[in-house]
Amino acid sequence: MREDILAQAQRLRAEGRAFALATVVAARQPTSGTPGARAIILPDGRLEGWVGGHCAQPAVTRQGLAALADGFARLVVLSPHAQAAQEGQEPEAATDGIVEVPMLCGSQGELQVFVEPFLPRPTVVVIGGSVVARALARLATTLDFEVWACDPLADMAMYPDADRLIPTLDALIPQLSERSYVVVATIGEYDEEAALAALESRASYVGLIASNKRLATVRAYLLEHGLARERAASLKRPKGLPGFVIKPEEIAFSALAELIEARRQRVGLMDGQTQAERAEAIDPICGMTVDIATARHTAMRDGETYYFCCPGCKRTFEKQTELARRT
Repeated sequence: MREDILAQAQRLRAEGRAFALATVVAARQPTSGTPGARAIILPDGRLEGWVGGHCAQPAVTRQGLAALADGFARLVVLSPHAQAAQEGQEPEAATDGIVEVPMLCGSQGELQVFVEPFLPRPTVVVIGGSVVARALARLATTLDFEVWACDPLADMAMYPDADRLIPTLDALIPQLSERSYVVVATIGEYDEEAALAALESRASYVGLIASNKRLATVRAYLLEHGLARERAASLKRPKGLPGFVIKPEEIAFSALAELIEARRQRVGLMDGQTQAERAEAIDPICGMTVDIATARHTAMRDGETYYFCCPGCKRTFEKQTELARRT
């Protein structure tokens, strides 16, 4: 099982898919989790693998989704001595990376699970063969971006560190995704065509290396060619550093500073299915938090749906309901 989970994690990374890896690092009996047990949490909330029973899995799943949302690893400590921030709610991740979650199961064991997010790198897509474009690609590589270069004349001599070379806009656009940060650095050669193509793609960020006057001209061209006004307005002039810059390397460095900030803000990096804040309910018997979307045990009473962490809690609830009816 452990080898299978690691193999699956390796495959997901190769496919560029987001996931969180949960590893049990300590367990105090009685608990069904054992040190070294692993599971993968996917952005849609599925947990594949084993980190413990029904008391542990919902909490680990929620923390896995939270890790995918904020990009930070955390040590999840499920303990009968932990106190929730509010009744029925788990505390926010502490600044030291430790999240304490009340262990509400009858076993009253303790489990420590390290949850680490694995998120695909955003891709800096540099369009153009200018000196600025080449400097931008070179700097982006050193800062752990995946780098693509697109220009009819692009080759490995111009872009020795690029992960991918694409000769034409027609070939580039279908390959772009929400994780693509596109910078048009054509410097007047085919600014309009490149900006229009990038903005018609799924790229979450499109910037143009140009003056404010040139930016306005390109935006006018976009509107004339049928691009939606809101999308045209999203075309940025990347300038992440204050002050006036003129050297090509400085222009590239300033643009990259804005891309770094976009990465910090998780622009385009959140999978559409990731739900860090999923609809939840409180098990009326044991007090555990239950994910409504994946709850397997439910019961109706007086027109209201109740959600349970396990069959035992549901049976207890139904017995209490039947007893209340009889009395």
